[in-house]
Amino acid sequence: MIKVACIGDSITWGFTLLQRNKNSYPAVLQNLLGEDYEVKNFGFCDATARMDSEVPYTKRRVYKQALAYKADIALLMLGTNDTKHINWDPDKFRDGYSHIVDSLIAGGSRVVIMTPPRIFPKIDLAPFRLHNNILVKNIIPQINQIARERALEVLDVNSIMKKRSLFTDGIHPDVEGASRIANFVYEYMKSHPSE
Repeated sequence: MIKVACIGDSITWGFTLLQRNKNSYPAVLQNLLGEDYEVKNFGFCDATARMDSEVPYTKRRVYKQALAYKADIALLMLGTNDTKHINWDPDKFRDGYSHIVDSLIAGGSRVVIMTPPRIFPKIDLAPFRLHNNILVKNIIPQINQIARERALEVLDVNSIMKKRSLFTDGIHPDVEGASRIANFVYEYMKSHPSE
């Protein structure tokens, strides 16, 4: 059985979805891949790559569980919450994201990087607002650079999630959006099988 770890924030976890255990992208991916795969959801709401933010992914129990799972394939999609002004720091983002990637690699996982979806902010709460311009101009280029430096695969989820209608609240995918992400990952995995 091939073990797949889906690592990320509330987008991975399935926030705002009814029956997230059925409709989140990791749950849909499990159904698509079938019984030869075991897909686990290691998403954590509000999580950042930055290690000293309000909710650092690396300080949550789910991160230790993800590492202990020793996945054959680790799908990593973080960065959305790093776009908040209270969290955004390019050097600290790079350090945190690199740390997570390197820890997964050290654990023997094939790491596949996923760019976060577009952000359509609904409420402007100053320091807590998510910023699509930071995502596009800073986060995604850094993610791509980290991937290039380590010769890792990148799945450009951002490019397939540009319609507001695919989100419940402008940030979290709805059922159709989560299914779109899962199918995108599935098609990639099937065309790029593990060596």
